[in-house]
Amino acid sequence: MRYLTGEKIPFMGFQMEVQMKNELFLPQITQDFYTIILFTGSVLQIENFPDFKNAENLSPAEYSGCGLLVLAPDHGIKNIAVKEKSPGSIFQTLIFSPFGLNVNNKKFPETYEYEFLNNLKSGYVYVALGQKLLETFISNFENINFQMNVEQGHLWPCIARSYISEMVILLTRNQMLNDASQKEGKADSKINQIVEFFQYSYSQKITLDDVSKKFATNRTTLNSMFNQVYGVSAIAFLNKMRIQNASLMLTNTAMPISDIAERTGFADEAYFSRAYKKMTGKSPSEYRLSIPHPQGLTWPDFAISV
Repeated sequence: MRYLTGEKIPFMGFQMEVQMKNELFLPQITQDFYTIILFTGSVLQIENFPDFKNAENLSPAEYSGCGLLVLAPDHGIKNIAVKEKSPGSIFQTLIFSPFGLNVNNKKFPETYEYEFLNNLKSGYVYVALGQKLLETFISNFENINFQMNVEQGHLWPCIARSYISEMVILLTRNQMLNDASQKEGKADSKINQIVEFFQYSYSQKITLDDVSKKFATNRTTLNSMFNQVYGVSAIAFLNKMRIQNASLMLTNTAMPISDIAERTGFADEAYFSRAYKKMTGKSPSEYRLSIPHPQGLTWPDFAISV
C-alpha cells in the first residue's frame, strides 16, 4: 500500500507519500510509513495482533483524554476503536514516509531532529501533551489539512512538508523535555518550562525581557541558568531551536528563504541569514545549494535568493 496525496491543483505532476485524514484511521502495517494520530475528548481502545510482542502495552490498551499515538511502520495493531467520545472530539491521522518528506531520502537521517522516530523501531507510543503543545499540534494538523486537502495552492507540497517537519522535531524535543523533567532542582524545572514555552512560541517575537517577566526571574539569572545547563544564553538556545527548524525546511522544501525566516521567528531575512551562518558556517542559500532538491530538480531562483 502506497499512501499518496491526491492532487486538486497540479504541481508539476507532483505527489507525496503522505496522507492526511480528518478521522481516526489505522494504516496497514508497512515497511516505511509512520503515523501520527491526534485525538481529543475520547477514549481509544487498541487491540494488538496476538503474536506481536513489541507493543507499548498488552492488548487491549486504553488511552483517554487527548494526546498523540505515534505508530511505527510495523505497529502491530489489529484495531483501534473509539470506546467513548465527547462533543467536539477531534480525530486526525497523518501518514507519511521518509520518502514523503524528502524524495532523496528513503529513511530518516541519523540526526537529532529525527531521533524520536528513529528510536521507534516497531510498535507504537502514546505521547501526552501539555495544553499549549497540544494546541500547537492541532494547529499544525489544521495547516497540513488545508494545504493538502482544501486549497492546494502555490507550493502546497513544500508548505505541507514544513508543518510535518515541525511536528517531527517537536516529538523529539517533547521527549527531551520529558526526560529532563525527571531531574531534580528548581532551576531545571524552570528551564524546562521555558524550553516548552520556546517550543510553541519560537515563531513569535520573543525578547529576553519577555521571558524574564513571564517566568518571574531576571535577565542575569535566566542566562546563568541556561549557560549552566546548555552552555549558551537563553536567546542563543532559542535561535538554535529556530535554526534547527529552518534547516529542515531548507532541506525538505523549496519555500523561499524569506518565508522560512518568518516562519521560524526571525525579524527579517538579513538577520536570519547572519544568525544561520554564525551557527552553521553557511548562509541559508549556501546550505540549500549543498543538498539535493527534494524533487531532484535544480533549485529555483526564488528558493536560494537572499
